Amino acid sequence: MREIITTGKSLESIREEWSLKWACSPGELTLDVIEKPGVFNRFWKVKVSIKEETAEHDIPDHAKVTWDGVKYTIVPGSQTESIVPFPVAGKLIYKGNEIKSEFTVQKGDIFEFYPEIKPGGLSWEINVNPDGYKATAVVRHEASGRYKLTEEISSGTRLPLERFISWEATPDSDVARTEEDLKADLGEKGIIYGLKPNIWVDFLTVEGEKEIIVAEYTPPVQPVQPELIDYVGEPVCEEEEGDNDDNIDYFACKLRICQKDEVLARKIPGKEGVPGVNIFGKTIPIENYKDFEFKLQKNVYISEDGLEVKASCSGTPLRINNYTYLVENAYILNKDINLETGSIDFPGDVFIGRDIKDGLYVYSGGKVKVQGSVSSANVKAEAGLFVNNNIIASRIIVGEKHVFRSQLVKGLIEVNEDLNLCIAQVEQLQNASGNTNVGQLLKILLEKNFSMLPKKTEELETLLGFKDPEFVSQELEVAVKTLKHFLNGIGPLQLKNLIYLKNAVKVIGYFLSTKGELIPASVVCDTNYVQNSDISCAGDFICKKGIYNSTVKVEGNIKILGVCRGGEINCSGNIYIWELGGSCMSATTIKVSKNSRITVDYSHPNIKIYVGKELVRIDEGVQKLDIYREKAILQVEKLKWDGRN
Repeated sequence: MREIITTGKSLESIREEWSLKWACSPGELTLDVIEKPGVFNRFWKVKVSIKEETAEHDIPDHAKVTWDGVKYTIVPGSQTESIVPFPVAGKLIYKGNEIKSEFTVQKGDIFEFYPEIKPGGLSWEINVNPDGYKATAVVRHEASGRYKLTEEISSGTRLPLERFISWEATPDSDVARTEEDLKADLGEKGIIYGLKPNIWVDFLTVEGEKEIIVAEYTPPVQPVQPELIDYVGEPVCEEEEGDNDDNIDYFACKLRICQKDEVLARKIPGKEGVPGVNIFGKTIPIENYKDFEFKLQKNVYISEDGLEVKASCSGTPLRINNYTYLVENAYILNKDINLETGSIDFPGDVFIGRDIKDGLYVYSGGKVKVQGSVSSANVKAEAGLFVNNNIIASRIIVGEKHVFRSQLVKGLIEVNEDLNLCIAQVEQLQNASGNTNVGQLLKILLEKNFSMLPKKTEELETLLGFKDPEFVSQELEVAVKTLKHFLNGIGPLQLKNLIYLKNAVKVIGYFLSTKGELIPASVVCDTNYVQNSDISCAGDFICKKGIYNSTVKVEGNIKILGVCRGGEINCSGNIYIWELGGSCMSATTIKVSKNSRITVDYSHPNIKIYVGKELVRIDEGVQKLDIYREKAILQVEKLKWDGRN
């Protein structure tokens, strides 16, 4: 006999409860009332009993499962110690609480299982980006049905529901969603732009669950702003142009200069942008497109495509403001050229407001004007030089290219004359003596009669180191090198005939016939006073006060309105000197071309004057000295002078 004392609201509920617990029918239970409900107690107190024969079978070996259309009632078997839920398939309930993990089973425990029921069909959930850039839909397309629990569950100490659950398909819901439903949902979300094509087809082809992009915005295309590539530097105000006090590196710097047709600035074209549109149909703004145009001032021009600013002449490029450019073909500096400013190398005119200091240089492709003095400096001016004060211990070259050409032509004329005479004498000796060894004869004549000829060829080769391809041909360079090789050292002894020398003479003769008539450039070197300096000028030279112990080489005329004492003067034109030499000075030498005219108001003794190859010595004080050539005869006119003006 199995018995238990319990309470309940009614005898029927007690009988029903314990019939389930003991797995028997309610009629097999015997209820003995111990206490009835009263004023202070509303529950029945009874003793529940069942015959022993029946109790042996109250907990079956297999779990008992019953389905009431909503839930399964599970009574575990006698051997079951734990039950494992399967949340994916449904909820396992024990005494009103959901069991989510393995649970220990006590005898008499009863569990309820509510299976997951899926209605199936097509459904979706639309999500919109807050910025309106994109809309997506989580689409679910599933078959309808529910999870089913097997009614026969085998005995075991552990009861995992997953092993006894299967899927049972059911017909789809009668309520089917259509493309019109999708359009209505999109309309509610305000999505009117950027819809993807064939959206409904994409929805219908989903199996299971998938995220689909419904609509995307058209992104804005920002404009590409035109870009300025500047090769000049930061813009300056026009009034600041002459007051730029930026320091320049000691000795090592040059002004920012440009050559003709050099690019000063370049414009990289931009591209206008395109506004965007979000999925709500609203315009997404873009930046404004800011174009610009170059503004041109003097000495610049625009390229044909309108994208480049170029210099129309050499000079100093200036950027006045962001897009305005000009080129100054003159450089003006109203202060000294010293270590603070550095030296100057400029293709145009240069104007110096004060002095050029020791150790500095000024190189100009145009004119140079110095309001002060030049001291221990180098000055090269291609188009002319004016020095208001003095030139002291400096090297001056005016019209360098023309100076070089003049020196080259003079040297070639001298070599050509001497070499023609030397070749003629070699041939005469060869015919007279019968000696066929040309090299020996040439060597003897060079040593005896033409001792300066080898040196002159060396000087010519050195002079050709100044590259002037517009004037000097490659054939002339080869001819000069040939002469230098065969006329120096043991070179003459290598000759077996005179063919190499004669060919060189022909090249030199042709050059002199075509380019020998050198016209001096209209350049002038004008200064006040010169001392211990070296001056070369392709045009005229003017000195207002005096020259002392200096070397002056001039291709034009010389006019010295003061004193010339010491040093050497070379001139291709005419010379006027107010007072020449001095009683306590070293010899003063003047060399002029054979047709030059020399006029001296007062001359001291110890003067050497070379007119062509003729020497005129002045060994006493004279005045009104006039040297010139008349009918190929050199004329010297002078009056005796007692040394007093």
